[in-house]
Amino acid sequence: MAIVSLPTLQQQRVEAVDGRYSSVTLTVRTDVVTKVLSAAFGNAALEDLDLAPKVDLSTGAGQTLLQLVRASTTGLYDGILARSPKASALLSEAAVQLVLENVPHRLIERLNRRPMDVPPRHVRRAVEYMRANLHLPLTIADIAGNVGISSRLLQSGFRKIHGTTPVAYLRRIRLEAIHDELSRPENLLPVSEVALKWGFTHMGRFAASYRAAFGFYPSDTVRRVRGFCS
Repeated sequence: MAIVSLPTLQQQRVEAVDGRYSSVTLTVRTDVVTKVLSAAFGNAALEDLDLAPKVDLSTGAGQTLLQLVRASTTGLYDGILARSPKASALLSEAAVQLVLENVPHRLIERLNRRPMDVPPRHVRRAVEYMRANLHLPLTIADIAGNVGISSRLLQSGFRKIHGTTPVAYLRRIRLEAIHDELSRPENLLPVSEVALKWGFTHMGRFAASYRAAFGFYPSDTVRRVRGFCS
C-alpha cells in the first residue's frame, strides 16, 4: 500500500511509501497545486477536498503514481530534472492531477460528469498558445487557464478534434522543434542535450517517439546534416 498525503497547510507535499524503499517525498510547489486545483474545480482550496490518505499500488492509478515517483526520484538524483524545466513541470502537474482524479475526495463526483462539448475555437487557441510558448515549461493547467476552460474540457476537446490528448499533441510539436533544431547545420549540441531542453528525459523512449514521428532516429538526422555539410 502506498501512502499519499497532501498536507492542508503547506499544500506542497506528496509522499509515497513502497516496500522497496523506505520513503520518497515529492515536493510540489504551491502554485502548481493551486493551478491544477483551479483548472479542475474552480476556486476550491485543497482543504476543501478532504483527500483520502492512501492509494493501493496494485491499482492502475497506484502503478502510475509509482512510476511518476520513480521517474521523479531518478530525475532528481541524476540532475536531469534540474536541466529540463519542461519535464519537471509536466511531472509535477501529472502527479497532482493523478491524485485529484483517482484519490477519493469530496469533489471527485464532479469529474465523473460528462463534459460539455468544447467549441473548436478553444482548441485552436490552445494549439496557438502551445506553439507560441513552446520554449516555456508548459503544463496542461497553464494551457487550459490561458484558453479559459478547465483541464478536463481541454482534454475532451482535443480528443474530439485531434483524436489525441493535449499532452500527446504537445509532445508531438516538441518533437517537431527537436527535429528542426537537429536539422540545423549550426547546431553543436548533442542529441541528448537537445532532447532535455525540450522536456524529454528518457533517451530510449525519446528515440522511439522520434522514430515513430519521423521514420528515423534523431542520430540519423544529425548524420544526414553533417554528411550534407561535409
